[in-house]
Amino acid sequence: MAATSTFGEYLDRLGGTSVLRVIHMALNGIAAVAGIFLVVVGTSSLLSMFKTFGGTSLPVSSIILGTLVVLISLVGIVSSVKRSQYMFGTYSGLLTLLVLVQLVVLLVIWLRPYDVEGRFSDVWEGLYKNDPDSLRAIEKDLKCCGFKSPVDMAVPDNCATKKHYGFSDGCVDPLRFQWRHRRSAILWAGFTMVGAQIIALVMGAEL
Repeated sequence: MAATSTFGEYLDRLGGTSVLRVIHMALNGIAAVAGIFLVVVGTSSLLSMFKTFGGTSLPVSSIILGTLVVLISLVGIVSSVKRSQYMFGTYSGLLTLLVLVQLVVLLVIWLRPYDVEGRFSDVWEGLYKNDPDSLRAIEKDLKCCGFKSPVDMAVPDNCATKKHYGFSDGCVDPLRFQWRHRRSAILWAGFTMVGAQIIALVMGAEL
């Protein structure tokens, strides 16, 4: 309690609660932007031709969390503008819950990356047997041929020749890079969002 009072006194010396409200709104704005970014990344992943490899659970979770963050951040901004204690109480409760959920989800994503090569191999084999046109489009887009090499489930079988594509590298490394890039983007946006939200909660206690 004493620490909170000291923090409040320090903010008063900076310019009082008006400055605090501006900072609080700015933090909610940062969280809202990060939430929009999560929605964009999740949506683009679902619409991408590579969604079969990465699965839909991560993009869908990203869209849901991003949407909730944007909505709750807007409530926080409105509560600061209107100076409504009721709205701020609702916002604080919802945000505390959301921060806990986000931390659990982000830690699971960060600490438990699954064996992407094993999963990608199974998906590639399924497409090779049932949907070769999709593999052909992926090979053209990633400029690769076959899964691990041009002789490993390539479409067409001689796609490494210049007559067809002329690509000499397999597709597993580009696919792994794409997945890791999207995963890193979600983690960076998620932790930025949580950091802004925690600071907003601490500052909000003084409003």
